Amino acid sequence: MKKEGRNLILAAIGMVLFMIGDWLLDAAGAGDAEVGLVVHSNWVNMASWRFVASAVLALVAIFPVWLGVKEAIKISADSTRLDSGASRFWNKAFQWGQVILIAFGMGFHIILCMFPIFFKQTLAAGASVEFATAVVNDSASLVVVPLIILYILCDAGISIAWYYIILKKELNLGKWALFCCPLSSLIIDFILKAIPLQFFKDFTVAFESLGWLLMYTALAVHCFRKKD
Repeated sequence: MKKEGRNLILAAIGMVLFMIGDWLLDAAGAGDAEVGLVVHSNWVNMASWRFVASAVLALVAIFPVWLGVKEAIKISADSTRLDSGASRFWNKAFQWGQVILIAFGMGFHIILCMFPIFFKQTLAAGASVEFATAVVNDSASLVVVPLIILYILCDAGISIAWYYIILKKELNLGKWALFCCPLSSLIIDFILKAIPLQFFKDFTVAFESLGWLLMYTALAVHCFRKKD
């Protein structure tokens, strides 16, 4: 097995850890509703260990994902058509999306885990649900704008770049690979959540990480198809 492919498979495994972390954080069960900016009504009934474990999984996943990020950047640089300004632009966008994933994506997940932990600790100190909800939502409002901007750049930006790279056949992959990115999996998430079953609402909370998992798997396929 080629080293590049192995590292990309490790990154996909790292994304499996992220998917587990997503389920622990966001699969809140029946009757859950958003209360303001970030608080969920079922946080009251969810065990604190779930949020702690979710944050720990994000930390553990950093190293294997970093291995894949390095390979993805190298593959993109090698596949860039130097005679095409569009190719140079979108491959650079793809590479920066990988950098943002490591620099921001891991931290973003841990920040999201801290909100419910803060909420439950505030309740444990004797505060009311209303007070804890207001404090957490007000705290989130201070950082929500830059977080949303980086989130869009990380997921939508890299997905658009991925679509360009696949459609221009810059990798040894077919059009099936268009489904292997965060934006595609989030679109599927949106469609499945329209089905009135609680299973889909809880199951699809990990579909953003699934998009990254599929991307690294597709890049591993590209590596295995390359001639030495």
